[in-house]
Amino acid sequence: MFKKSDKKIKENDQESNAAFEEFFNQVLKKMPARSAKIISSSLTVSKAKAEQFLASNSQKFDHLFDEFLVGVDSQTRRKCHETIHFATLTAAIVGFSPIPFSDAVLLVPIQLTMMMRLYKIFGASWSEALAKGITKELVVVGLGRSLVGNVLKFVPAVGTIAGGAINATVATTITEALGWVTVKMLNDGEDIFNNVLTFEGQFKGLVSKLQKANKKK
Repeated sequence: MFKKSDKKIKENDQESNAAFEEFFNQVLKKMPARSAKIISSSLTVSKAKAEQFLASNSQKFDHLFDEFLVGVDSQTRRKCHETIHFATLTAAIVGFSPIPFSDAVLLVPIQLTMMMRLYKIFGASWSEALAKGITKELVVVGLGRSLVGNVLKFVPAVGTIAGGAINATVATTITEALGWVTVKMLNDGEDIFNNVLTFEGQFKGLVSKLQKANKKK
């Protein structure tokens, strides 16, 4: 028989899992049908790898985002953390998926879904067309870094694992940076579509910090 605290923890886990599945399924609907099918079929294995990967990296990053939530109430903080976590987990799953040369492109629907939800949390007006242009530019930034990992995916067994690990780092770094810069600008009352140069500068700065944190293992 569960203790009251254990029962509450279990209920919270179930709610979190259900919320992630809802986010994940929303993203899949925006992906090409063939890619979505492959990602779904390998989900059990890819998600386990992704969760392990994020667990080993999350503590290194937490302190970097404190300044992005200054003055934000606890409920909004929780929703931002949850939304960005769902997005980075999904990005990691795609990074570990056995789809050569496609994971960078598949970050776009993940990031669009994340950004749309963050805008909704802050009650801001959302423009998917403009956001799609920005996320495509950001994917190009990560594509070069993920190229080696994609090539390794063609090598049976070991190559797939190595390739996935490299791409998961790239995918989560870009997605997490995009999410927190979006939060910061929304919290500051700025619209990323009207302040593209500010957005690009903050994005590059945060990516640099995340990359340095990744190297400290």
